[in-house]
Amino acid sequence: MAWINSVFVLVYMALVLYGAWSDARTLRIPNWVSLSLLAAFFPAVLTAQIGLEAIAWHLAAGVVVLIGGIVLFAFGLFGGGDAKLMTGVALWLGWDQMLWLLAVIVLVGGILSILVILLRKGLGIWPQWLVQSAKGLFEPNAAVPYGIAIAAGALILLPRLDTLPPVWLDVFDWVMG
Repeated sequence: MAWINSVFVLVYMALVLYGAWSDARTLRIPNWVSLSLLAAFFPAVLTAQIGLEAIAWHLAAGVVVLIGGIVLFAFGLFGGGDAKLMTGVALWLGWDQMLWLLAVIVLVGGILSILVILLRKGLGIWPQWLVQSAKGLFEPNAAVPYGIAIAAGALILLPRLDTLPPVWLDVFDWVMG
């Protein structure tokens, strides 16, 4: 079963990376990315043999983040795609990782915001092909593509996924150690 869980974790990683890439390019995160995160979550937790109580806490994390994202979106403080992507990531990470997720997203988002300001200030020095391929990063007076910070949080906290096969933890230990 570990190989099946590995496939789901790779799908999770690919989806959050695609969401970040799409946001950097177009300032849009397609709905299918968030829906795919939701759809992949259920077979992932079933094959990882996570208990019903733990699954309920994962669902609670997703619901709370979705409600918070809707409120922030209603006040114009957060993009709709960002709220949906963050909901998918929260669903996968679960309730006990929410403070870590928020902390990483805020930290990376702050650094990202500063970098985006610097990128946009130097618009004349960047090659046109780069500006055209990453409009979300270079578009003057546009929102910051926060999907990048959300994806960073998802990947930085990857070792904390309940669905992560134990062999991946050995790899992380080997890389870090």
